[in-house]
Amino acid sequence: EVNILWAAHQVHHSSEDYNLFTALRQSILQKYTSWMLNLPMALFIPPSVFAVHLQFNLLYQFWIHTEVITNIGPLEWILNTPSHHRVHHGRNPYCIDKNYGGTLIIWDRIFGTFEAEDAEVVYGLTHPVNSFEPILLQLRPLAHIWNTFWATPGFCNKLSVLFKGPGWGPGKPRLGFPEEIPVITGKEVPFNPSVPAYLNCYAVVHFAVIMELYIDLLATVTMLSQESILLRIGFIILSLTSFGFLMENRQDTKHFFLLSLCIVYYYVEISSVPKAGISEIIRCSLFLGVYKLGYLRNQLSSLDYAYEVRY
Repeated sequence: EVNILWAAHQVHHSSEDYNLFTALRQSILQKYTSWMLNLPMALFIPPSVFAVHLQFNLLYQFWIHTEVITNIGPLEWILNTPSHHRVHHGRNPYCIDKNYGGTLIIWDRIFGTFEAEDAEVVYGLTHPVNSFEPILLQLRPLAHIWNTFWATPGFCNKLSVLFKGPGWGPGKPRLGFPEEIPVITGKEVPFNPSVPAYLNCYAVVHFAVIMELYIDLLATVTMLSQESILLRIGFIILSLTSFGFLMENRQDTKHFFLLSLCIVYYYVEISSVPKAGISEIIRCSLFLGVYKLGYLRNQLSSLDYAYEVRY
């Protein structure tokens, strides 16, 4: 209900699927805003108690991101359940601004924000991003707020852009007009561009490599220099962005496997290589460079040659 805070949280809601992976879909910005809600507790809650409750609340909310569990009986009156949280993630008009509870649903029942699951829930944002680019998913709402802020006349109106609802505008109520929420027809199709099977396989194999590098980063982060940490993080972000391009099919697929030949034979001019292809050439070249220099490594040294051949 607060636009600038929603911009930090909306990444979690941008998924048009609803499963356990949705629970892991988090914003890099939210930790810079959630402290505002936690700070008042510092006045009367011991830090150890707060730490336990914070972790329990986060862990509890993992399992409720599922469509497998329908109803858990009387506990639906007390706990936040998959059914209640499905409503929270819906973009149907009846789902908007409902079921805020993390572990308990009693607060929504008390304060009038509870809504039971009724019509089939359509997940995602009211205005879908339609992209798999991680940076775009993270930052697009901030760009929208920035543009709206400068386009809105009046100092008070500019503050309202930040601190009122995402649907607010001059002359509108705090949360905007409900009738402006896009109508759900039930025929909505999640963003899922058609991608050839070999491209899916390519992305899966390279994603597995990135996961292995990420796990190694977590295991060795205390022993690495700041430069190495930043280099690894940058490479992971570059890789995920490149995978996003590939999954959006941002290239002429018949040229995909010719990209490696471009480097060796200069067969295709670089200006004619599609955007996804360019990013993938750059990514693989960077990987080989930093891998050979020792800034990236895997747990099994026997895979070194396989990694180099793969890239």
